[in-house]
Amino acid sequence: MVSSVLQDLSAKKKIWVVVPSVSFAGIIIGFLFNENPVLGYLGVAGCIISSFILGGMAFVNEKKDIVALLAPLYAIIIFNPWSEYNTGYVMQILFSLTILVVTARFVLRFYSE
Repeated sequence: MVSSVLQDLSAKKKIWVVVPSVSFAGIIIGFLFNENPVLGYLGVAGCIISSFILGGMAFVNEKKDIVALLAPLYAIIIFNPWSEYNTGYVMQILFSLTILVVTARFVLRFYSE
């Protein structure tokens, strides 16, 4: 079952790979440069940027997906610096995994060629 899903995803355009790549790359770079106050927030920035990429993919598609369209709003709510959520590495990884699942769902159900 997993191999059929991966084959179906590989048959689609490769743009969907950008979303989890940006998110996880931001987390890794932010973890490596944790002492630098600016570069330490690259994990949060990667999650927000990847959610906007997913929202853009959903917006330009002819079949609209409300979950993918609202991903940037969720990212802004979760990673708002004045919110009560902890934006540490656990939250960033969980958000990136969620973005990965939403992206796979969007590509499998709504992506038109």
